[in-house]
Amino acid sequence: MRAARSSRGIIQQRPARHQCDEMDSAAVRTPAGQPSLQAVLERVLDEASTLLDAIRTQEAYDRAVQQRGLESVEADIAAVIAPVVADIRNLMASASDPQLRIGAICDLIGLLSIEHIEGIGQKAVDIGVVPLLVEQLSGCEDLQAAAGQALSMLAIQNGDAVANADAVPPLVQLVSSHTDRVCVWAIMALCHVMSGLAARRDVVVAAGIVEPLLKVMRETSNVDVLKGSALLLRNLWIVPENAPLPAAVAELAPFVPVVVGLIAAPEQDDHVLRGARGALAHFGSSFVGRDGTDADRDALMEHGAVPSIRTLLETGELGAHEVAASILRFMTAGTTSHVQALIDGGLVPLLVDVAANAESDPGLKELAAGNIGSIAREGSQQQVRKLTIEQPHAQVSVQIEYVVECGGIQPLCDLLDGDDSNREVTISTLDKILGAGEQKQANEGLPDNPYSTIFEQAGGVDKVAALQTHNDVGIAIQALVFLISHFPTRVDAQRLEAIIQEGVIQVVQADEVETNVGADDDIGSDGEADGDVDGQLEGDGGDEGAEG
Repeated sequence: MRAARSSRGIIQQRPARHQCDEMDSAAVRTPAGQPSLQAVLERVLDEASTLLDAIRTQEAYDRAVQQRGLESVEADIAAVIAPVVADIRNLMASASDPQLRIGAICDLIGLLSIEHIEGIGQKAVDIGVVPLLVEQLSGCEDLQAAAGQALSMLAIQNGDAVANADAVPPLVQLVSSHTDRVCVWAIMALCHVMSGLAARRDVVVAAGIVEPLLKVMRETSNVDVLKGSALLLRNLWIVPENAPLPAAVAELAPFVPVVVGLIAAPEQDDHVLRGARGALAHFGSSFVGRDGTDADRDALMEHGAVPSIRTLLETGELGAHEVAASILRFMTAGTTSHVQALIDGGLVPLLVDVAANAESDPGLKELAAGNIGSIAREGSQQQVRKLTIEQPHAQVSVQIEYVVECGGIQPLCDLLDGDDSNREVTISTLDKILGAGEQKQANEGLPDNPYSTIFEQAGGVDKVAALQTHNDVGIAIQALVFLISHFPTRVDAQRLEAIIQEGVIQVVQADEVETNVGADDDIGSDGEADGDVDGQLEGDGGDEGAEG
């Protein structure tokens, strides 16, 4: 590592990766005996060194401001920085020797490194340094690394200028460089270019970043490359609400097992770990509120989503359970084969553990329990025939039976204590579970509904009974219908009569439904029926509304 030109110079230390130590031996004078460009630059910098020595550190800068006043110090800085940057630009534009250009870029990096002096980067941009740096990206590896670092530093405050100078395509190409320092600075420059802005992110994606980034993350063991790659992936996955994903799920899905592998690796570097956590968190949140397609879910399955989710649920890593539950919510909205793959992957017991863990965040518990309910609820009609009188030997849902065996009823009952938005769909799910229990009772000749017993032991009956008087009439009606079907002795007769009198629901005799109502008719629309409350209740709070 070469020290800066002197204790009076601008740069205290040149960046090690640029190997600028060969620079001084190159072309100190031109063949005609005239001072070289490098010598001219050295003279300019030496003339400015007295002032720059006085403000290089924050402490020195503060002392100078206290002694001379802010306006005076800033005026002197402006008078010095502009010509210095201009001379660096001229040297980069004119020097044929790559080592001279590397030296000039190192000097620029030194100036940009003085963080407490504002405006250096903007001055460099204003005089046209950025296009010259972009040109250096096609040079030797040392030149590529130096130019990449300078562009990375400039892009922090001037991302548009770097993107508009067509820096993105060559930077994307350099991500595939076999030289780690070149790869690192190309990645960091792209990170700062994107900087959370969708428009600039889309430019990077359009330049083809996905494939080389995936390749380098799969193959490298270099900590700096992994750290930068995880940060770049995080920026790639920062998606505003209701905005489209930056690329197709099929292109993004292969990153999931790679990032999960980084998180699960023993003794992982802290910087790599933080970047991987951040990337995965944004990936998980990008699926929240999205319906997606079954093709998207197929892509996630194909690229190892299930074992990755399992790893996340098994690990104690910060935020891992939340990400797993978010991706699971997306997956459970798919087909029976998707739901069955989650079951086959052994995820239900892990979800039950998360939901039952007293240390789990309440929101995470709800998310885990909601996924359990979705797995129980989303059985296809190919596997589960409707539980009706005409089908006394109907098959009990494979999903429901498995969920019950894994202890899934308890977390679903706990959901009844949560937000109103979860209660209706939870009651609907529990109704299906108890209906499956009735079928199991009939098929196996059991004296009681085995699932009703578990439900009652989990406190579900008391919780649903309490919801009969809920202020939300839809929830109250669902609770009443549920209890009439499964626990008629717990029905609040006064509450039921009041709701009937208000005309919110109608009572239709079961035999009337069977004989007088066609499949396409609006059940319950023919008026209120007289008789005991042992028929079917129709109203705005039924299961169909909850399912939707």
